[in-house]
Amino acid sequence: MSGAASIPIVGAGPTGIACAIELSRRGLSAVCYERGGILDSIQRFPEEMRFFSTRDLLGIAGIPFTSVDAHPSRLDALAYYRGVAEHFGVRVVPETAIERIEPIPGGFRLAAATRLGPKSFDASEVVLATGFFHNPLRLDVPGDGLPHVRSRYVSGYPFHDCDVVVVGGKNSAAEAALDLYRHGARVTLVHRGPALSEKVKYWIRPDLENRIAAGRIRALFGARVREIAPETVRVETPAGEELVRADAVFALIGFEPDFALLERCGVRCEGPSRVPVHDAETLESNVPGLYLAGAILTGRETGRIFIENSRHHAGSIADAIAARRSSAGAIAEPE
Repeated sequence: MSGAASIPIVGAGPTGIACAIELSRRGLSAVCYERGGILDSIQRFPEEMRFFSTRDLLGIAGIPFTSVDAHPSRLDALAYYRGVAEHFGVRVVPETAIERIEPIPGGFRLAAATRLGPKSFDASEVVLATGFFHNPLRLDVPGDGLPHVRSRYVSGYPFHDCDVVVVGGKNSAAEAALDLYRHGARVTLVHRGPALSEKVKYWIRPDLENRIAAGRIRALFGARVREIAPETVRVETPAGEELVRADAVFALIGFEPDFALLERCGVRCEGPSRVPVHDAETLESNVPGLYLAGAILTGRETGRIFIENSRHHAGSIADAIAARRSSAGAIAEPE
């Protein structure tokens, strides 16, 4: 297999785009494959969300992230990362879900699902930069698959004058509860912890706590959802079970990497957090030639890696692949 073949990057978010740019800077051709479209996860963020990280920590490829506010909005991020990708000519193949990566002599064979049907292609190295936002956790209770149960929150506009249950106590749930309230929904927040998470954004937490104290948003702490019906949610609380009226339910309890994909690719995940095995310097997994970038490196500890502390991953991986090809005597494909 030619060492000059384009390097597939699985994922076209900020990390995947950064990897493609750093590889190109070393004379290595790369292509991002995305199950949706470019920046698909950010497109699916809540419409009015603002990043916890400040703009100076969100830039990639040495291009400053400029925005009016210190904490950029979802639209700011979409415009910035798309602009960086266009500036560097990053190639993105949308609607292509990589489902399996199998070692073959000299590299890998990738199996993909596309809107035109299955396809496969070969590569010498592969970078996995899939993140975890495409893989939300489920409540795993009766009724969690009903049509009015959602695992992602985008907009509060459709829920005016509706009874809505939001499950969770971290940023996603806190922001959704406030946004729904401000769009005229009657909100009940259900969280198994005794209070909101300490990790909730510092400008969100007091806002939500004040709405709860004023009785504008109802909060059930130390509570667990036991069953979801078409119009109600059965909740176990410290005071006993109750049925909560619900026209819509948002189960915003977190995300995790697609461990099934990692396992199909031969990547071992170890410990209670199922951290993928990888070299701390090169970010090469236990599968030689298969590299991991971004948030997937932490397994279930999804609060440890963000854009701001994973921006160096792209350079580390590009250096490692360039060194690997150099040692193998491969000639990089010209840009």
